[in-house]
Amino acid sequence: MTSPREEVIRLTNLQIERGLDESEHERFNELLRDNDEFVSLYVELLAVHGQLLWGAGYAADTSVSRSDLSMDTPADASRQRTRRRHTVAVAATLLSLLCGWLVLSDLPPSSDAVVEEAPNGQPSPSGLRENIAVDQLLPPQSVPVVELKPLVLDSLNSPRTDMSGDVVAEVVDSVSPIDFSDAAIVARIDRLVADTWQQYDLAPSPIASDREWIRRVCLNIVGRIPTLEESTAFLTSDSPRKRRQLIGDLIESTERSSHLAVIWANMLVGRTERRGVNRSKLFEFLFDEFQQNAPWIDTVGELISATGRNDRNGATNFLLAHLNNEATPATAVTARLFLGEQMSCMQCHDHPFTKGLEQSEYWALNAFFKDTDRVTVPVAMTDSAARSSLRNAAWKLVDRHREERMTFFENRAGQLQTVLPAYDGHIIPADSNVDRRAELARLLAADSKAKVAKAMVNRMWAHFFGHGFTNPVDDMGPHSVVSHPELLDFLTDAFVASGYDVQRLMTWVASSQAWQLSSEGDVVNTVDRPEHGEMPLFSRAYVRRMTPEQVYESIRIAVRSVGQLPTTTTAVSSKHRREWVRQFARAYETDENDEAVDFDGTIAQAMVMMNGGEVDDAIRQASRAIVKHGGTSATAGTQALDRVALAMLTREPTSDEQRVFRRHYRQLVRTSPSAEAIPTVVEDMMWAYLNSSEFVLVH
Repeated sequence: MTSPREEVIRLTNLQIERGLDESEHERFNELLRDNDEFVSLYVELLAVHGQLLWGAGYAADTSVSRSDLSMDTPADASRQRTRRRHTVAVAATLLSLLCGWLVLSDLPPSSDAVVEEAPNGQPSPSGLRENIAVDQLLPPQSVPVVELKPLVLDSLNSPRTDMSGDVVAEVVDSVSPIDFSDAAIVARIDRLVADTWQQYDLAPSPIASDREWIRRVCLNIVGRIPTLEESTAFLTSDSPRKRRQLIGDLIESTERSSHLAVIWANMLVGRTERRGVNRSKLFEFLFDEFQQNAPWIDTVGELISATGRNDRNGATNFLLAHLNNEATPATAVTARLFLGEQMSCMQCHDHPFTKGLEQSEYWALNAFFKDTDRVTVPVAMTDSAARSSLRNAAWKLVDRHREERMTFFENRAGQLQTVLPAYDGHIIPADSNVDRRAELARLLAADSKAKVAKAMVNRMWAHFFGHGFTNPVDDMGPHSVVSHPELLDFLTDAFVASGYDVQRLMTWVASSQAWQLSSEGDVVNTVDRPEHGEMPLFSRAYVRRMTPEQVYESIRIAVRSVGQLPTTTTAVSSKHRREWVRQFARAYETDENDEAVDFDGTIAQAMVMMNGGEVDDAIRQASRAIVKHGGTSATAGTQALDRVALAMLTREPTSDEQRVFRRHYRQLVRTSPSAEAIPTVVEDMMWAYLNSSEFVLVH
């Protein structure tokens, strides 16, 4: 049963988020009327909420926007987003405090409380928090200026190193309420992760070298290894802020938007061809969202509530892929991707591991999609090519009001039961004419548990580290073990306060101390081994294989970069990459439209499927370009090897590799002119580097 204190917290959150209905307002007054402790708790909650909004507004700049929680209806011809800047955030803070005065002003007076006064005659903050006199609170039109108690963000106990590896001389102990900066968030992340290291008596790995780090940051943020030019510029820079600068540059780049669009397109509709899905338009929609840094809650809302043709509104392609089988795939995939919940098993029975998660919840979510149909767009009679192939015909999402408003399902006992659309305690009445999917988007944005934010935080952390706070990353139910619960909750609150800003979320994770660490310690560190099913402690960088898309792009970048050829991705190369990756994917007819990717991560497999002849020609062209610029002497060959190693593996060649190179060169010189020996040996070394296991690893 909910305690009165928990009820005060819940009602305060509801008041801040959406306002209180009449019954909730009466209950709130009843709780606060005769309990000074609850009144103090209420003011504290308002203060903390105000600090978060104030800080978010203060830190906002032209690249940061906040999401309006109200969702546009699908009938709107174009999206209307509210990009609120810091002035609106400040106004929101004042309004939240004003709500507090309005509620408390309705309460009956209490004669035994005293308000302390500051020298200026205004009630002091301590007086408001500890000895509130309800009868002396001023009416809304004359609300005093209240000094908010600082929101303390503890720093690391031990000296902290910055992203250049240098020890920071001064450690900030607290953050003022208006300092909701990236630095403050990162400091809190560092402290919470370091607390876990201390708890396990664990020494983290050293800071990664610049060579190791630049390769990792490029693979994670833009989905490829660094170009030769990028590596050279970064490694020769002596700026103490170069890591921070590179993170910013990559996150603001179009390549980052493209990489995230590819990742999310794969998660939303898979890599295989699906009937009625226009992958290109979905990719365009996602790319635009990430490039504009649209609030993530808005992007999710549009994917859920979109209507119209799939060749005009790319967001429609998500549900077009999953409305089969009475929209059971749409239900399961929506819960898994956006809420971090595995609900497939609840289609037939209550959750097997968590008491209280019932089968009816699955069907209540499914009921939001009850009115939605997918239909083909009529093809003009003159278009014979389109008539002959459904692949070329457009599909669209439409909402049709069903006569039967209830959703029926059969429980495990074989009994037929009914349910209405419901989420987070809100039920859509049977006689309601609201757009059910648009209403679901609105409810997700106002979710009291911020599930969409928490799921995205967990997934983004796993994107960088290879492991999230839960295992698996998309199963965050009450039964799941969370490795760092306080950190997950903190990042969720910060993400919401930032306006669901994906760029800032990526910046926080990439800038954290844990993500600056080397993968060294993989062998000797027997405590932090999540690859063995243990809880991740994030005391080192975890080694993992590249995805097929990363392998493709890295091969292309390595070969073209070393030969000083253009590396910009074109529409042709993107189409070829999709076709290449599709060869490894197999779809299954499951409740989530699952698919498997049969890619073992080896370059040998990649080359065969990638048209080895084209790659061979590109490598030959690159090797001759190297020789053309450097010459054919043995010394020039050594310099060429340095260039190849940096382009392929982002490091210098080892002494063994240099020895192999020289021996191979001497052997070729005996049988061919030296002018031909150098390009041949350079080409062979390029093939050797590409086929090494090191090339396909993210570490």
